[in-house]
Amino acid sequence: MWSCTSDTSTRARTGPSRRCFAWATGSLRSSTRRIPLPRSTCSTSSCCAARTERRRGCRRASTGRSRTSPTTSSREHQRPDRRFLGAPAQKRYPLHCTTTERTTMFASPTRSRRKRGRLALAGAILVTAATALTACASGSSASTGGSTTKADSGIKGTIRVSAETDQPFLQDAADAFEKKYPGTTVTLVESPSNTYQTTVRAQLAAGHAPDVMFVWGGSGNAMASQLLGQAGLLEDLSDRPWAKSIGPTANGLVSYGGKLYALNTYENPTGVYYNTALMDKLGQKVPTTFPQLLSWCKAVAAKGVTPIALGNQTGYLDTEVPLELANTIAYSKDPDFAKQVTASDFNWTNSTEWKSALTQALKEYMQMNDAKCFEPNSTGYSDQQANSLVATEKAVGVDIIASAIPSVQADNPKLKYDMFEIPATSKASDTYLTANTGAAYGVNKASTNKKTAIAFVDFMAQSDNLTKAAKANFGLPYTATKDTPVTSDMKGISDLYHAGKTALWQTNFWPNANVKQTMIAQDQNLILGKADINAVVDAIQQSFAGK
Repeated sequence: MWSCTSDTSTRARTGPSRRCFAWATGSLRSSTRRIPLPRSTCSTSSCCAARTERRRGCRRASTGRSRTSPTTSSREHQRPDRRFLGAPAQKRYPLHCTTTERTTMFASPTRSRRKRGRLALAGAILVTAATALTACASGSSASTGGSTTKADSGIKGTIRVSAETDQPFLQDAADAFEKKYPGTTVTLVESPSNTYQTTVRAQLAAGHAPDVMFVWGGSGNAMASQLLGQAGLLEDLSDRPWAKSIGPTANGLVSYGGKLYALNTYENPTGVYYNTALMDKLGQKVPTTFPQLLSWCKAVAAKGVTPIALGNQTGYLDTEVPLELANTIAYSKDPDFAKQVTASDFNWTNSTEWKSALTQALKEYMQMNDAKCFEPNSTGYSDQQANSLVATEKAVGVDIIASAIPSVQADNPKLKYDMFEIPATSKASDTYLTANTGAAYGVNKASTNKKTAIAFVDFMAQSDNLTKAAKANFGLPYTATKDTPVTSDMKGISDLYHAGKTALWQTNFWPNANVKQTMIAQDQNLILGKADINAVVDAIQQSFAGK
């Protein structure tokens, strides 16, 4: 239904006004949203509604900005994106219909040209939105620039690209693609990280999923590329010109049955992101061996400061330190361990090398806990609460995936940071940098504009675009060269990266999603003293077999 309500939230800039709202409940989410309409249409309930298409833009009545805090989410480990820890709420602006600009209602206040659809609204609201959109002033936004060739013929029309909310660079890539291919339109369809998987899987089942989809590597969740490829839902991209340049490990994560189903764009380092000034103030240096790490933790804790903040209440984070430790333990003994875990016949349950590394890692995890490396009751802290300990200088650092760096910086922009990887042995040269897969994109096999969808993925795979995507998401290209830059606030892990001493999260290769959930629950039991190490290891190993 449609209704009007008074709103004085913009009184300082525009004075009191009346704004229209459409109330609708989406069938894919159990929430009700109100959709602001232009002041001029309060009586007619027309013009801009839930989503503004390319050809019917809207102009904001206010350009004021407000900073909002991200919500806590249960985002899966593979994600790669800037707001790994949650999707920030978007400020609503009253809009006016125009025929020239190309923004959407729920555009980020920091950008003036956003073409974002919202998957959350389904059912009746789609009909309402379509009706309202047709009432907008007609017009077109013809692209300029670029040139076409014979090979480009057929690259035209509109494609929808799905992603988790607030993906840096993706909008820029869409704009650049439209400029290169006049007559194309790229509409970004975003969902919060905690609903993205269920939303897009529901759309796939209903036959109206986006043309290009953000996916994960491996088979560990509902939108994992190997599961989607096995189900026949993704287009085979094995013959694309970029396929051989990405690298076998990165490609292996998004392949099934010898076919490549997605473009893996970059990786995000994992480690302790720390306040350099506080480290110096405490008279401490970065530990490079495990014995040094324990001594460092005790020295820092003795001064009333938490060495490493952990948001163990936020699911995946209580597995992060043990998996970093396990990677160094495994790869320091066998640098080719990645070849084992990517082999089709690898059995996690029966692997003595993996089980030994996991067991040792959990022992060291508990030693770190006993040395007061973490805040007391770390299972009671969310990711954001752990970040705030660093921002208020109650903790030296926080163990995170680099994609979460913006969230840490936002809490206290004045601080200077660096990153180091947690050592796991008595030799500094043994340490490996654990990294998480970044954004991966696959093409919907049922896309009605497949040629343009594939062209967009090809465009994203260009080397300059891969570099831009990595930089925007605090990531790094999968293959390092001596000239590959590492940002100043991650220079502490630069040597490991350039030496090729990186190892992807083991979770990327796990055979089912249950393993991750089992490890989350068991690690929490371990840190709370409700289970011993052998029981935890046995439970995790059994979960590989689906038990």
